[in-house]
Amino acid sequence: MVAGRFYEADPSRCRADAAACCGGAAGVELPGVLVGGVVPHAGWVCSGRVAGLTWRALAERSGARTVFLTGSVHTVELAGPALDTNDVWSTPLGEVEIDGALRDAIAGLDGFGVREDAHTLEHALEVELPMLLHAFGEGVRFVPCMIPPHGDAPRWGGALGGLLRGWGEGVLVVASSDLTHYGPNYGYTPAGGGEAGYAWAHGENDRGFIERVERLDAGGALAHAGANRSACGGGAVAAVVAAAKALGAERGYTLLHTDSAKELEKIGHHDRANSVGYASIVFG
Repeated sequence: MVAGRFYEADPSRCRADAAACCGGAAGVELPGVLVGGVVPHAGWVCSGRVAGLTWRALAERSGARTVFLTGSVHTVELAGPALDTNDVWSTPLGEVEIDGALRDAIAGLDGFGVREDAHTLEHALEVELPMLLHAFGEGVRFVPCMIPPHGDAPRWGGALGGLLRGWGEGVLVVASSDLTHYGPNYGYTPAGGGEAGYAWAHGENDRGFIERVERLDAGGALAHAGANRSACGGGAVAAVVAAAKALGAERGYTLLHTDSAKELEKIGHHDRANSVGYASIVFG
């Protein structure tokens, strides 16, 4: 739905951009095996290199060939996790198969359901797929699922992690979420405008959410996002944090924390009145 807007629709340009996004190194010491992570989902010019760090680290430090991918809910109202009905999703780089057996098993968990309309117009998962294909190569599969910012999100994630622990193949759990949307364009300026507001949004508000994610505090991250608008995908992240913990993760590792204003300054756009935070985080 957003090829040609959030990322290139032309296959050759998309492939080159995906390679560039996934070309960065972690820059921090990581455990030998990772079980999941967090990625942003803005246009690639803003957040592609941030998401690419997560995908590259997961591909290098996991033998998994399937990804449970969840994210912020932008287009429909959901009371619980919503899986998709399709068998494949199309990208400029080719098709990505959905793991039907795993999807059906997850659909049997309490609270999970199947709603194709939750995915039809949603960009939070779509923008990740070309990078997923580049990082993991052909044959990688995924299970798309939208999870709302509901109080049961940690419980849903814990149940998911319990299922995946006993699954025959390794499965990564990844949440797609941006962080604080700050400024008049977003109707959110509790710390005022200018540099003071910008500094609070990403130096304090984003960090408060990230620190809870790093501690694997699913409930705390969900509450912080709800009270402070520090993440648009608080439910998705909380569920993945709980699932990662159930899969044996001991903590989260932040590979990069930045924001749209910083990223756009690189191409000559200088305006901090409105900005969105992004973080690359992995769990192990």
